[in-house]
This record gives sequence, C-alpha cells and structure tokens, in this order.
Amino acid sequence: MTWDHVLPESWYPDTTPAGIEKWKIPACVQCNNEYGKIEQDLLLRIGLCIDSQAPGTSGIVAKVLRSINPQYAKNEKDARHRAAKREQLIQQLRKGNDFPCTAVYPNLEEKWGRPPEQQNIVTFPVRSVQRLSEKIVRGIFYIEDGKFIESPYVIETFAIRDERALQANSVLDKFGQLYAREPGIVVYRALSQEDAMSSIFKIEIWQQFKMYASVYDQTALP
Repeated sequence: MTWDHVLPESWYPDTTPAGIEKWKIPACVQCNNEYGKIEQDLLLRIGLCIDSQAPGTSGIVAKVLRSINPQYAKNEKDARHRAAKREQLIQQLRKGNDFPCTAVYPNLEEKWGRPPEQQNIVTFPVRSVQRLSEKIVRGIFYIEDGKFIESPYVIETFAIRDERALQANSVLDKFGQLYAREPGIVVYRALSQEDAMSSIFKIEIWQQFKMYASVYDQTALP
C-alpha cells in the first residue's frame, strides 16, 4: 500500500497556503500509478480551458504550458516526451464550430468573446472525469468517516450546469457540509441520516471546473 493525494499535488494553485493539509488516502501501487496518469492527462486538458486570470487558478495554466514546452525539459528524453505530448494535443484539437455549445463542459465555455471558428476545442475522456470524481468522493468518506464505498453502493457523476442542479444545490445549502482546501478544491456533501452512506456531492476545482456526484444503494432502486 501507498499514500495517494485525493487531489494531486500538482493541481494545487500557487495561492494555496503553505501549511494546508493536503488530503491523502491509502491506495495500492497499481491504482496510484493509474490515477497518476489519468490526473496528469486531465490537468493538461482542463488546464488549457480555464481562465488563468480567475481567482483560484494561480500558476495552473503556466504549469500546463511548461509541461508541453521542450525548453523546460530536464534532459533530452524529457524534451522528447514534452514535444510528443504537445503534438498529440495539437492533433486532437477541434475547431469551435465543430461542436454545438451544448456539448461543451459546463463552465469551460469560451470566455474571451471569439467567434466559434477562432476557438479551439480540447477533448478529454468522460471516464477520466468520472474516475477523478469517484476518487474525491471515496476520499471524503475515508477521511471523514473511515468508510469505504462498497457494493451495493455505487457512485454516479454528473456534468451539469448549476441552473439544472437547483434541487441538488438546495439540499446542499440546507444540509451540506463543506470540505475545503481552498482555493484549489471545495467539496460539499449532504449525507443521508438513514444509512449514513447515501449522499450528494458538489466538487469545485479552481473555482471553475465542477462535478456533481451521488452515492446510492443500487438495490433500492425500483
């Protein structure tokens, strides 16, 4: 077993207080390595879609740009790796008018007023977002309650706009508890008192990237 950060250390902005405790949870080596690859890829892709001037993002975009710039490489092998990542990303870019605005992840829309044909679309795997959400949800349960989420309970992740999550936000406002490692991460959880497992979550990263999640007993569904 190893210790894994609930939110990767590289995801914390420069404005994170020096003495803040960065959540850690136990993980096997295989899962730790697997999550490391997922999180590195997501940081690159999502980091290119956020507003670098917004509060809570200090240093993130610059870090992402350095990671694909061979000039910052430690050695020749690292330079080739950075160049390959940059080339892969460029090949996967799409123009803004290739996708309807409804297909863009909430809060990651165009922020600079450019027409669609001048915009670039960065794609990222849905499953990677789900895995990140699940990791944070599991981390909160382990840190706060010493519990693992196991069958019959499952985690479901939602990418929805706040205006379509009014009911969830109402419950979170009334009954939710705040878990914050600001300004990098803020998590709200409303926990059912009936089984102390069923719950809803809102996860905010860099004050721009949001995920909603629920934990429920799948055998209780009609």
